[in-house]
Amino acid sequence: MTEQFNINQFNCSISGKGQSLVWAHGLCGCMQSEDAIGVYAWHRFPKKLQLIRYDAIGHGLSTQGESVDDYLWPNLAKDMLRVAEHYRATTPLILGGQSMGCATSLFAVLAQPENVKGLVLMTPPVAWQARAAKVDYYHKIAKAARILGGKGLAQMNAKHLDKMLPSWIIDAHKHSVLGMLDGLKSMKRQTLNQLFTAAALNDLPTKQQLSTIQVPTLILAWQGDEAHPIDSAISLNKSLPNATLHIANSMDDVNDWPALISDFCIAVDH
Repeated sequence: MTEQFNINQFNCSISGKGQSLVWAHGLCGCMQSEDAIGVYAWHRFPKKLQLIRYDAIGHGLSTQGESVDDYLWPNLAKDMLRVAEHYRATTPLILGGQSMGCATSLFAVLAQPENVKGLVLMTPPVAWQARAAKVDYYHKIAKAARILGGKGLAQMNAKHLDKMLPSWIIDAHKHSVLGMLDGLKSMKRQTLNQLFTAAALNDLPTKQQLSTIQVPTLILAWQGDEAHPIDSAISLNKSLPNATLHIANSMDDVNDWPALISDFCIAVDH
């Protein structure tokens, strides 16, 4: 990845003023798909805080990456920090994200610990030994992506939503949950191939690296999602010195998450 940074590569959304939360979405997602599923309720995020969201490289309305390296989590973390710097986000930052965005945030704080004051980690991805067991799976998806493209993968995933989300979320959001696949439909074959090849190479920071992250951290996890197992969240909670973990077992629990995120950001700001 070149060190030159072009903000025009990234589709960004900024609202509010004050302490900045820079938020990154998950693998094959985008701001549009986050809004479609209806879990995040970003429209309720306090206006006294600044919310910076963006489509990661190769996702949504942002431009495609050039190689597999562009989709490695430490490089996505560089993008996150550069987006924050370009928009003159209030520093130190609060960083957060879902799944891939959670990993992006962790690598960003490791890269610039003095520039981060809080983390929000939503549904951390499968990691460590469990992720190593899925390497062949990621390579198979990368191969399928070359053949099927975004629309084909979206059609396939629509038949297996239970592999992507807990069944109780699917039941609660029957009319909107397919919208989370909208971002995937427009993704190019080459991008998806590179993205899933990178997924086979990616992993969360080591437990030793995590132990050095001192900032307050909010971890949000849910039961019944094999791509985002609560084991990852529990291990993060144990490894991070200043973390709080909330595990959702129902839609009522998840409905509390927007308020938990807002309250956390306000508390960290004071």
